[in-house]
Amino acid sequence: MRRTSAQPEAKKATKVAATLSHFPRHSSSAYRRRVRLRRRSSDLAKRRSQRSSRQASGEALKRLKLTLAYDGTLFAGWQVQPNGRSVQGEIEAVLRKVLRRPTRVTGSGRTDAGVHALAQVAHIDVPSAADPFRLLRSVNSLLPKDISLLSVEPAPADFHARFSAKAKHYRYRMFLGEAPTPFDRPYVHVVRAKLSVAKMKREAKALVGRHDFRAFARAGSGKGGTVRTIMSAKLTRRGDELVFDIVGEGFLHNMVRSIVGTLIDVGRGRLPAGTVSNLLRGRSLSAAGTTASSSGLILVNVGY
Repeated sequence: MRRTSAQPEAKKATKVAATLSHFPRHSSSAYRRRVRLRRRSSDLAKRRSQRSSRQASGEALKRLKLTLAYDGTLFAGWQVQPNGRSVQGEIEAVLRKVLRRPTRVTGSGRTDAGVHALAQVAHIDVPSAADPFRLLRSVNSLLPKDISLLSVEPAPADFHARFSAKAKHYRYRMFLGEAPTPFDRPYVHVVRAKLSVAKMKREAKALVGRHDFRAFARAGSGKGGTVRTIMSAKLTRRGDELVFDIVGEGFLHNMVRSIVGTLIDVGRGRLPAGTVSNLLRGRSLSAAGTTASSSGLILVNVGY
């Protein structure tokens, strides 16, 4: 089958060569057409050569599942950015050195600038001879200190880090004390106001279920729709911290941070009780609270 796929181009090249022999050399129009045909013939030959090289190598690819952790403080986000440092870009640069070929890294989703991850999932396609353990060691030896490759596992050919995902767990850390330690400061959102945690917990209950979350998303996000299912949403007090954990089938751009900002504004009295329910019913779409900072947000894991 591979040999037959090259036959049409071989016939084209033969036809081009035959056509060239019939053009008189003294005609300027004929000369220009000869040049065009020569270029076309050269392009066809180049494509045949490239295809033959790939066929000769007989290279087969396999899919690998990657699990990564990163400190998002100094990143412009997960996705490759034209003028900013990205997690995806750093990993792809290292893989290019290790595998000596460009390798596309597909993540489960795009975390925003400053957002962290304990277990982000991605997949890559690599030559079948690549050893997962050696790849893990080699990549970690070259990655910057704010990214760690936690595991490399064989995956089915139809596994997709984004489209195979069933649920994602995000955590948001709010610090309510006087001052966080230097070790916690980059990963918490400091709240100076006194909060009614009881009010915030009642608001969070309204999030569970299938709702339209467009009021909690950045304008223009959710091209495939803004309806999402939330499996759980709870607030837990841990010493000087108030931790918000939310698990859902998927999240819109800025959705978690907008939810947290709204909960905080209800807790401090800026917004009335019932705000979350009203927003989910499509009322007062501009009445969501302030979007909380990215520093407190962590992607905990992705479920498949």
